[in-house]
Amino acid sequence: MFALFLLRAWDTVAFNHASNEEQQKDYWGKRFLLGSTFAGFWWGMLAWLGYTSSNEFQTLIVVCIVGVAGGSLATLSYRWETITLFLLPALITLEISLLVETTSYSYIVATLLAVFILYSLSTSWRVYKNSNQNIRLRILADINEEALKAAKEDAEQANEAKSTFLSNMSHELRTPLNAILGFTQLLKHDLSLSLKQQENIREIDSAGQHLLELVNQILDLARIEEGNLQISIETIRLENVLNECKSLIRPLADEQQIHIDFINDPACYVMADHTRLKQVILNLLSNAIKYNRANGSVTVRCLLPSDNRVRIEVEDTGYGIPTNMVANLFHPFDRLGADSRVEGTGIGLSISKKLTELMNGTLSVQSEPGHGSTFWIELNGSPGSVNSETSESLGASSDITVPRDAAAGLQKILIVEDNPSNLKLISNQLSSLGYRADLASNGKEALNMHNEYDYALILTDCNMPIMDGYELAREIRKSNADIPIVALTADAFPESEKQCNEAGMNARIIKPVGLQKLKDSLEKWL
Repeated sequence: MFALFLLRAWDTVAFNHASNEEQQKDYWGKRFLLGSTFAGFWWGMLAWLGYTSSNEFQTLIVVCIVGVAGGSLATLSYRWETITLFLLPALITLEISLLVETTSYSYIVATLLAVFILYSLSTSWRVYKNSNQNIRLRILADINEEALKAAKEDAEQANEAKSTFLSNMSHELRTPLNAILGFTQLLKHDLSLSLKQQENIREIDSAGQHLLELVNQILDLARIEEGNLQISIETIRLENVLNECKSLIRPLADEQQIHIDFINDPACYVMADHTRLKQVILNLLSNAIKYNRANGSVTVRCLLPSDNRVRIEVEDTGYGIPTNMVANLFHPFDRLGADSRVEGTGIGLSISKKLTELMNGTLSVQSEPGHGSTFWIELNGSPGSVNSETSESLGASSDITVPRDAAAGLQKILIVEDNPSNLKLISNQLSSLGYRADLASNGKEALNMHNEYDYALILTDCNMPIMDGYELAREIRKSNADIPIVALTADAFPESEKQCNEAGMNARIIKPVGLQKLKDSLEKWL
């Protein structure tokens, strides 16, 4: 047994020092099986080599050999053949030794040993199967872990590619939209056009605004999924928001011949983002009107389900939603088989639900086919009385007028834009607001003009050839820290705003640029 121990130790050392290719060869396994067989045989021969007629010594030998056999199950369990080749020589040799000793004691022990042999073989088979199963599960887990890592990397790359695509799409769509909507707005104030031409202009403006809304919705959905949408929670008087929504939704209701009723009692305040809350309510109102019956009605009411919660309900008299479709109502791009003649992308409700949740609220629906639907928003809030300290000035936008200060016409603005249509549009807009402007088609040209003339403000696009708006702002800030620089960009992503701030710009205006928005920004910085 000592010689066998040395031989197997040497075999182990030889295996460990062999190359990876050498270790894969079959003869190593055969040598191990042969070594296991001899080990079992020599353990079993202990019953013959240590032969004695004393029952106590025979019991000691049996216990030693059976203990070694039992302990070998876990060690050799990686192969069924290894366990068998060790157990059988060790235990059968001991069994024969007991049967040769013709005493009642030896027969009893032999019988018990036979039972142990059968039990050990059965147990070793289960241990072998379990060990193999564990190994397979571990390998499968490793494979799945690698697959998950690869899938995560693919998802991150796809998400990054989606963000890049959406950013580019935003810029590419907003740039022509800026010209379409801007010139349309200027034409709407042209009194020389005929009624038919004015009607055509309104149709163009309506289609352009709808396209802009679709672009904004897709960008909002992408921002929410990426966690980049900024929410500003503040105390808002709900009546003001609903009045804004009423004025904005009234033309659509009149066009569809839908009666809309706002019940604003009681006066309430909610904790929400003003812009996003208005967006959610307008979406619910728009859907209630578009999917209503002819000459139907929409009712908006405020309720107080609890002391610290406020509910805004939008109830319509439409056709209702089938029960089996309600679960898919808030899935993006799922219009539930809606009439294709009704405009929409199927993402408005999905965005509304996510926006409501970002404002610590809930958006729910109750609908009965044939009897209309009721959508409601619940937000943190409370009832309150109207007073001058807490009320907000959130009414409709004021009419666009030429600046009252005559000195405004003496202030010259530098416009930097590489797109000829947008350059002409901004120039016309500034002219209609009473400002004078010089034009530059790239940052380098604008930098030279800035060094020659004294401008009151610079309006610059961000993405331009030769020198972009960011580099232009950095160059100007080296010598002039006071002149206001306002970015005009079609990139609505937060990363663009960060770039503008880092370059030294004072503000950012997202294209398309309306006259009122342009007027407000100029008055602020001039």
